[in-house]
Amino acid sequence: MANLCLFIPGLLFPSANLSKQDIPAIPALERLLAIASRKKHNYFQFVDLLAGLFELQHEDAGDLPIAAITHQLDDDFESEGVWMRADPVHLLADQHQLILLDQTMFELDQHDALVLASDVRNLLADYGMVLEAPVTNRWYLRMNELPQLATTPIHEVTGRDIHPYLPTGPERNHWAKLMNELQMCLHASPLNEIRRQRGELEINSLWLWGCGRLPDSFSSPWSMVYCDEEISRSCAVLADTSYDDPPDSIEQIMKEALFGEDILLVLSFGQRHRRYHDLAGWQDFISYLESCWFTGLLDYLDSGVIEKLTLLTEGQVFRASKTSFYKFWKRPRSIVSYYRY
Repeated sequence: MANLCLFIPGLLFPSANLSKQDIPAIPALERLLAIASRKKHNYFQFVDLLAGLFELQHEDAGDLPIAAITHQLDDDFESEGVWMRADPVHLLADQHQLILLDQTMFELDQHDALVLASDVRNLLADYGMVLEAPVTNRWYLRMNELPQLATTPIHEVTGRDIHPYLPTGPERNHWAKLMNELQMCLHASPLNEIRRQRGELEINSLWLWGCGRLPDSFSSPWSMVYCDEEISRSCAVLADTSYDDPPDSIEQIMKEALFGEDILLVLSFGQRHRRYHDLAGWQDFISYLESCWFTGLLDYLDSGVIEKLTLLTEGQVFRASKTSFYKFWKRPRSIVSYYRY
């Protein structure tokens, strides 16, 4: 028997105003939610919840040091100093708002990433920072001192107006000035003019977040981690925990699971549908979850192969085991009923 924790951001669509015709047939998921216990959890943001799963703490009441952690995965040549993510984004002007679009909404190949990074590197050097662009969608700033600043992870800003999420703290004006200069520099980039002519979104800003130093020590409560994104993968590497990409179905995980293992499965790719209010994408996403994961999960729970199942999603945690099936009076109901606790 194994214990499985399943983290699926984006499982619940952001709008509860859905008709029955909007929701695909998901009998296994509806039954699982009905028999499981249900509670609120304390982590409402994607990064905070992942940090909680890996028992990662905030540094000096500021940011979680996500940049230093993921940098180890992207480029482990250098680990000293303070690191901050500087992810390339497109800011879409909409009346009085600037809506952040992440790389799920545009193409950025290695050539364009390196050219754009070169365009802003000297500007950042004037501020005492070194820019690295080891992968196209995750760039990094290295500095010597930890700034007095609190930032917002890109996951919480995507698809939203950036103004409520700009850095706060004693140095916020200094960093606001830097962000404005970065936007002007990128707007003037010849490559962005070429991208505009090609009908592609320009990279007109960097989103700064996740600042801190690499933790001195790191441990993990998991025996095995399956994940589709870089933060949990990086945490597993630092904790010397085995990890892999998610397989095609729950059956493949259970074939390899050992007795008494605590397994974490992170399926994060569906959250983009929630961020951008993409109903058709969400419908495809939960149909995939139903056929490849939840149908099999019910069978493994009922047979006792999975001893305990924990399902985490937006602000809620569901827990189930074999004994949950004894709750015959709990009838499945629409997934919309779980949108408000």
